[in-house]
Amino acid sequence: MDTISRPDGDVRHAVILLHGLCGTQLELGAIPKALGRLGYTVALLEIPGYSGSQLQSAAPLSWEDWSESVDAEITRLYVDHDTVSICGLSMGATLGLAACAQRSDVLALVALSPVLRYDGWAIEWYLPFMKIAYWLGFRNWSYKEKAPYGIRNLEMRRRVARAFEKQETTEVGAAVIPARHLNQANKMMAEVRKTLNQVKCDLLVIHAIDDETTAPRNSEQILQEVGSGTRKAVWLGDCYHIITFDNEREIVTNETVRFIQKAIHSRISDHRFRQTAPRSSLRDRR
Repeated sequence: MDTISRPDGDVRHAVILLHGLCGTQLELGAIPKALGRLGYTVALLEIPGYSGSQLQSAAPLSWEDWSESVDAEITRLYVDHDTVSICGLSMGATLGLAACAQRSDVLALVALSPVLRYDGWAIEWYLPFMKIAYWLGFRNWSYKEKAPYGIRNLEMRRRVARAFEKQETTEVGAAVIPARHLNQANKMMAEVRKTLNQVKCDLLVIHAIDDETTAPRNSEQILQEVGSGTRKAVWLGDCYHIITFDNEREIVTNETVRFIQKAIHSRISDHRFRQTAPRSSLRDRR
């Protein structure tokens, strides 16, 4: 785990950033620097068995372990911070939902291209059958990423294609995802679909309407079923799945930062009201 930290003014706030399955923190694009410039602590979490840099770890591979790593990081950050938020991309957003369903002290969650099902228009028709093959014991296979690589921008897509010829991971994720990791991701998605109503934190969902990996109905279901009192959706019309690097990446960064700022300011205002309001007023509110 790498941490970027700067002094804060009104509140000591930390944001945990979660990249996609088998990916790296490069996937978050400009978001870490944008948050760091505002004085927030940015926790770039590397998770054994989940992060691309940790795939060879001897740690047990299970989505519960991934969620526990996030839970432990939230607890660690609360030692020195007043509030903690999460920002996740793709399966990182799903992992954030899993963690928030287990805790009531996360201030805000920004879910970028969240995945409840692999049901986008570019997903191979045989992927569900690969799940069956895994159950039958055929597990020595990987799902290989192919064009458009989550990118609508043609120039960026060509650059990613060239990079995948030389390396296994790029700024848009992993070239291949092993069967064992997909199996755990499927289990996590199934659990998250059942526990959405337990998510209570402020929620921002940003999703491309042409997402080739996970259809917009994933975000629609999340927005309908979470228990969050504050929830917001931003729909993008000129991106595919990796919205942090595609044509509308600046919108994604700005919306993410503004939402977290607003959540913090709302908490500060509420806290100050509770401290200064007459005792009778507080009784009336209850």
